[in-house]
Amino acid sequence: MSTYERWLIARGNVFAPSSVAVAKLVTKLREEGFVVAPDSPELARLELRGPREELARATGGYAVHSVANTFGKDAAAKVRASTEAIPATLDKEWLDDEGREELRLVWPVRTSGKSPVKYPLSMTPDGAVDVTLELHRAPDFVVPSAETIGDLDCTCNCKEDLAFEWDPDDVVAAFDQSTGIFTECEECSRTFDPSKRLATIGNPLDDTEDELPGGAAYQFALKVSTPHVPTDPRVTLAPDLVALLEKEFGRSFYQVAVVRGSSS
Repeated sequence: MSTYERWLIARGNVFAPSSVAVAKLVTKLREEGFVVAPDSPELARLELRGPREELARATGGYAVHSVANTFGKDAAAKVRASTEAIPATLDKEWLDDEGREELRLVWPVRTSGKSPVKYPLSMTPDGAVDVTLELHRAPDFVVPSAETIGDLDCTCNCKEDLAFEWDPDDVVAAFDQSTGIFTECEECSRTFDPSKRLATIGNPLDDTEDELPGGAAYQFALKVSTPHVPTDPRVTLAPDLVALLEKEFGRSFYQVAVVRGSSS
């Protein structure tokens, strides 16, 4: 089965909002109906799958943070250690916990009836709703891995390669199918600015390509994913959703999309 994924990334790529700003955004997403609120009767209607998603039953969403892998290949233990329900009241203290530096806030919505949330893409599929909205936050840059996302040169001026990968033998990473770029070079202490480099980004729905400053690198992003892969290459994130983030943060954003898996 294929999955369509679309990110909203701040122009300049180095944007990393404060914990207070992230908490405020979550409140707005709940109020505007883009995610299920903790006190919503719609929580009971969600068709959640597996122990990780079931944690969303309490407040509408769950959080995934990176932890050291002391569990070997015990998948259930990894989930228990890295996942928790998003608090009903999200605050600075919870977000600033040192164990949550690499963090995904995830709101899955799956229902056979009417959607309990505003659909986050510009084109709504017929029938059942199956869509997930996420907020990502990290101290270093995260770069989604996909055939349509070209490589970004992340060589420091001192020639040190700043790219890295999360080793699954060492880390249960919050971000899957992604690599990272260090924000600061350990060799010379220079900070890295992805927007000074170009990367080729393709539209997976029509095979067109653009060269974008910063490619798909981010420290903060909104992500939407769904198995309902659009057929129209003009699909975007819902304009009202984009406008909400741009108003909250006072800056412009751009979008990157990929299709994973096979339709066969």
